[in-house]
Amino acid sequence: MTTISQTRWRFTWAAGILFLIDLFGVVFQQSWLKAFDQLIIGWIRQPLPTGLTHAIIWITHSGNPKPVTWVTLLLLAALVILRRYRGALFLAVNVLVWAGIGNSVIKHLVQRPRPTVDRLVSASSYSFPSGHSITAMLLWGSLIVLLGWSLRQHKNSRWVVTLLLSIWIVIIGLTRIYVGVHYPTDVIGGWSLGFVLLTLTQWFLTRYGDAL
Repeated sequence: MTTISQTRWRFTWAAGILFLIDLFGVVFQQSWLKAFDQLIIGWIRQPLPTGLTHAIIWITHSGNPKPVTWVTLLLLAALVILRRYRGALFLAVNVLVWAGIGNSVIKHLVQRPRPTVDRLVSASSYSFPSGHSITAMLLWGSLIVLLGWSLRQHKNSRWVVTLLLSIWIVIIGLTRIYVGVHYPTDVIGGWSLGFVLLTLTQWFLTRYGDAL
């Protein structure tokens, strides 16, 4: 049986409220949001050695649609082979529906322009929320949930996996700020919305006690 803890629900509610505050600030172009963005950009966009910059660019490219699609397809194939069909559906809905279609719809509704700074990579479409950030949360967050079930009898291993994948989610979001294609509030919006959707999909597919 897969259950969602009260703590997880509290974090989900907090993430939902954070997303709505973020969305309000973006839509109504609040001065506090602009000040926050500029502060964080100033902290993150510092000169770095060439090798580290190239590594950051590689990381941010790893969140592009093509590699994400391949990773998702490989994971879906593995889940089907293991006969974890509900888990495969969980992953497909999160990545293909929410991160793909849902994110695109919100972008075109909000229509926030991207930052006007020197960019290290090319980017099209609108800025809010960050597609890479919401995709990272939904893809790797799904893997955290699925592996958490598989490793339920191995608490230490489960925590290590959760920590490593969580750090990866954060890093991908931060690279989007560094390369100049997103505001920090775009990234926060992607993370927070992605976490809410991750929880809701898990709840919907396991509400009768069936494991992913």
